[in-house]
Amino acid sequence: MNQSARRSLRRRLALVGVWSALTTALLLAGLAVYSSRAQQQLRVTTLGVLEEQRIGDAVIRGVMQQISIAGDPAPTRRSEQVARFDSVGSAVYEHLRGYLSRPLSTQERQQIERVKEEHQQLEVAARRVMSAASSTSSYSVDASADMRRHAFTLLDVLRDFVTMRERALESLVDTQADTMRRVTVSLVLLVAIFALAQVLVVARFVRRRVTMPLELFGEAVARVGAGDRDVRLPAASDQEFAQLADSFNAMSARLASARADLETRNSSLSEALAEVRTTKDELVRSETLSAIGRMTAGLAHELNNPLATVLASSELLASRLREGAAPTTAELDVHYVAPILHEARRARLLVRSLLQFARRGDSEVRPVPFRESLDVVTELRQFAFAAAGVRLEVAGFADACVMAERQHLQGVLLNVLNNALDALSNQVRDDGAVGVVRVDARREAASFVVTISDNGPGLRDPSRVFEAFYTTKDVGEGTGLGLALVDRFMTTFGGSVTAENIDGGGARFTLTFRLADPALLPASGCVTDHVPPLPTPVTTPVVVDSVFPMAPHAKVGAAPPRACVMVVDDEAPLLRAQDLLLRRLGVDVVLCGSVAEAQAALDVRHVHVVLCDVKMPAASGLVLYEWIEQHRPALVPRFAFVTGDVEAPELQRFASAHPTALIAKPFDVREYLEQVRRLLDAPPAAATR
Repeated sequence: MNQSARRSLRRRLALVGVWSALTTALLLAGLAVYSSRAQQQLRVTTLGVLEEQRIGDAVIRGVMQQISIAGDPAPTRRSEQVARFDSVGSAVYEHLRGYLSRPLSTQERQQIERVKEEHQQLEVAARRVMSAASSTSSYSVDASADMRRHAFTLLDVLRDFVTMRERALESLVDTQADTMRRVTVSLVLLVAIFALAQVLVVARFVRRRVTMPLELFGEAVARVGAGDRDVRLPAASDQEFAQLADSFNAMSARLASARADLETRNSSLSEALAEVRTTKDELVRSETLSAIGRMTAGLAHELNNPLATVLASSELLASRLREGAAPTTAELDVHYVAPILHEARRARLLVRSLLQFARRGDSEVRPVPFRESLDVVTELRQFAFAAAGVRLEVAGFADACVMAERQHLQGVLLNVLNNALDALSNQVRDDGAVGVVRVDARREAASFVVTISDNGPGLRDPSRVFEAFYTTKDVGEGTGLGLALVDRFMTTFGGSVTAENIDGGGARFTLTFRLADPALLPASGCVTDHVPPLPTPVTTPVVVDSVFPMAPHAKVGAAPPRACVMVVDDEAPLLRAQDLLLRRLGVDVVLCGSVAEAQAALDVRHVHVVLCDVKMPAASGLVLYEWIEQHRPALVPRFAFVTGDVEAPELQRFASAHPTALIAKPFDVREYLEQVRRLLDAPPAAATR
């Protein structure tokens, strides 16, 4: 069937709608006519009742007036009394005739005739009363009594007539009501039958023209969804469904041709999706590992220092014993045993703190001592803060049991402290002030509020710092997930975290924890895995006496009798261990605890070799190397770094120029001394001062 031979479904539906509207209008018009007639009939009946009530009232009123006129004891004129009496009687008679014009039954007409007779007899008795009004004889009394008797009889007969009319009207009303009920029921049934017929006709039309084609279309769509690529819709008789069938068939054909291509791409898309998910997980792990990596990088240096002292002291002791010269008890204790014990214990505490941080706890949020986690993180990061020249201050506050997961709590503190450290490390202050990170805490009702503030440059946009992947660092220096993880962990704890800038400079992070319910705590308090704090690093200047000749403060300006080696390290035990080793080479040793001390000593001492640590508080060894390049270029070939991280990125330029001038901690004594000998034998670049 071609398109021109098909009819529009919209036109068919319009015709059905017009037919339904016309039939409904006709039915409603019939109902309106019937209702109007019923209302008119009810109005006529009501007016009839009112008219009969008016006639009855007029008759009774006229009779009472006639009795009153006839019984008037002092009429002005006899003729006027009679005229008034007759006038009222005529009106009563006319009213009674008005009843006769109504549709009355035979009994009712007989009753009204009795009323007329009684009224006539009443008038006769009343005229006798009026004619005998001037007489006081017994005749006048009898006439009055006769008038009253006829009046009461008239009222009784009239009342009986009214009662008969009321019954007739009530019967008429009942008949009309019954008729209305029957007609109403008939109309309701008629309307219901008409509506049902109309619904059936419309439903049949919609079923044939709309529902069945849609069902076929739905079945076809379901088959396509199930993978049937050959399904097609039959031709329809309506234009709209015919167009739909043509479009569906064309679409099905296109789907069939594209299905193969989609199937070939599906595997590659699945692989790409898996790669995206893996990348997302790796980014989250990368941020965590980045924080731990920066921490462990500094921790490796911290661990290499005591290990270097232990190894050097042990080898020195072994060498001394092999030489056959037994050291004295004091010398053994001061120079060998005490440094070994002190540094071994220090290394043990560092390892225990790292293990506690790395140990994976259960994921349950439970009461955790806050100060324990804070101590672990600050112990692991103290060297990083010291190396960056940033002071970490922890205010003295009582410990509190907070609701958290221990490892995640340590991660929260680590990320916030790292963020502050990075901000202060990248800042160059014109006023020369020292960067400070301060940790404070206070109790507020059922909460424990911790603030971590710094005097750095502040946050660029505090409202976005907790967004995932938001970072102000250069590409490759951060994933932007650290603070997002802080926000997620704090939410998991049932707490919150906010960030803001401080007036006058700096940033402040506020961590709000839930305090643990005392009823949930064991008798011993919070469950703790506390590690005793690390011993305070020795930061006092190294005192060099006669045991260590030619200290920086001794014999200023004197010409050195032997070769002189400068050792720069912030670890006093490691300085003493290297001094003992270098004395075996027969050289003088200058010990410096910082870059500033080394620069001051180089201004007044003739030094042949410089051995320098890299990571030190206030200024790193690279600062000293750059200063030597500018002010003591002759020492450049005789300069070596003694460090625990020879692969550090900041050492790449130096390592490429001097690949043999790196001594790794912990070092072997023999290799250490051989390296120093090579440096002593190296020719200077220029004459030294």
